Formats: sequence, C-alpha cells, structure tokens
Amino acid sequence: MPRQTIICVTPNVALDRTMVVSDFAIGRISRIRGAIAVPGGKGLNVLRAVEILGGRALAMGLLGGHTGRMVAAMVAEGGYQAQWTRFAGETRTCTIIANEAGVSTVVNESGQVEPGDWNALADDIAAAAANDDAAAVCLCGSLPLGAPADAPAQLISRINDLGRPVWVDSSGLWLANAIAAKPYAIKINRDEFAAFLGRDLLARREIIAAACELICGGIRMVIISLGAAGALLITNELAAQAVPPAIQPVDPIASGDCLHAGVVVALTAGAAAEQALRQGVAAGAVNALYAGGAQFPYSHYQSILAQTQVNILQNV
Repeated sequence: MPRQTIICVTPNVALDRTMVVSDFAIGRISRIRGAIAVPGGKGLNVLRAVEILGGRALAMGLLGGHTGRMVAAMVAEGGYQAQWTRFAGETRTCTIIANEAGVSTVVNESGQVEPGDWNALADDIAAAAANDDAAAVCLCGSLPLGAPADAPAQLISRINDLGRPVWVDSSGLWLANAIAAKPYAIKINRDEFAAFLGRDLLARREIIAAACELICGGIRMVIISLGAAGALLITNELAAQAVPPAIQPVDPIASGDCLHAGVVVALTAGAAAEQALRQGVAAGAVNALYAGGAQFPYSHYQSILAQTQVNILQNV
C-alpha cells in the first residue's frame, strides 16, 4: 500500500483568534466585523491545507488544560484525524489582528511544558512515523519553553532512521538544531534563512548559493518563501522559482504553511519538484485572500494555480 498519511506536528499548539479591525491602534477602542477562532500553530495550518488540497493528514502535538480540550474538540468537529499527547499545563492562546489592507499584528503566548512532556510527544511521533501508511513528517513551528535543547535534532534523527522524510519549518535556535540533524527538507522564509545564516540575503543568487550550502551538507530540498514574489526551491538537481498572480491580501497569516502543505501533498502524489513548488505557491497565495489561516476553498485554489508560473532558473 502506498504511503499517504502526512503527519503534521505542532509542538506548540495554540488557539488562534483572528479579528479584522480596520482602524486598530494601541490605546483606542476598535469595533470588529467578526472574529474567527481556529486551532492554531503552524502544523495545524498545514493539516487543514493538506486536507483542502486532497491529501490525508494526521495532527499531532501537545495539548493541555481547558484550551487544549477546546482545540481537540474543534479539530475533531472539523473531521480531522488527530493523535494528541497530553500534558499537565495549559495550551497557549494567540491573537491576530488584521486590517483591511492585509497587514497583521500577532500576539503570541510562548507555551510551557516539562522535558518529559516533549519526550512523550517524541515517542508518539516516532511510533506514528513507523506505521506503513506514513508518507512524511512535517515538524512545524516553535517548540514550547521547557523542551530539551536538543529536542528537534533528536526527534529528526529517530525519524530519519525509520526512512521517513522529515520537513522542518521553524526558526532561530530550533531551526539551527534541526538543520544539524539533516532533515529531508526545510521550508522557511527569506528573513528566517538570513537570520539563521547571520547575513543579509538581498539577491536571488545569494539565496540560491546559501541553499546549495545546505544541500551539500545533506539536506535534500530547501524551499524559501519570498512573499508576493512566490518561492524558490533548490535541490541537488535544480533551482526553480514559482510566482503567483498579483493579489490584494486579506490575511497573509499561514500562507507559508499552505505553501508547505501544497508542496508536500504534490510530492506525495508523485509530482515533479518544480510542479510541486507551483502548487505550493498557489496554495500560499489563495490562503492570503481568506482570514483565519488555511480556510480557502479548493475551487479558488484551482483558479490561482492556473495563473501561477514556475521557471527553472539553473542546474545546480
């Protein structure tokens, strides 16, 4: 049986509450048109996008307290498969304030666990990745405070030993730790990549050259999101850029996660790397047209996909 389930790990789950406020300013009272509350964290955004795009996903992560029970209930009510690891604390809440021009302000709680909570999650993820149906493991976002310093690297090494591709989307020390363990792929934005390298990446050739350094170090695929300019994909065989049509964004939060989901779904279905990039970029673009994170209709995705261009830049 072909491996089809994409395991979407959110180590630091949140309840995301998004509000569209046209005149938001600190120190003022604002009226909102409405609010959307959804299970949040990068892995859950990837989960929703995977399912919209026709893939099969499994949510995993740490949940605790009343907010954790709410998140679990909302995920179940959405019809998604999940396998949660419980901990004694409280799942965090995050607030997203977006204006009508698509500019968002994000207020994130940090999340707090004990080292043993992370170890229990790592054991659960490794067990799920060992199942015959597991196609890939997407390790997404930040880790909560209290996780061991070597947490992502140790988990990635375990999954690598199982022969499952690991996709990482993180930043800062967690990203550096993960890269040292040589996951199959990383998906990050240009600013996160520049911060990891400790230098500016202003030109496309600089980004490609830096990504090639990671490829030479053992990572198979690097995807760098560029906002309205789409995204770059670099492997040992090629460098490609996909560019979406011009849009007026409503809420760009989670567009990188939808890019991530689109690429993994396409590759799992057997698409070539450059076409997987095109599908991912289209998913990221259409996501920005809807509030809430990974809440777009498939029909609109198809329309954006038809207008998304991909170009092979060079052989590497």
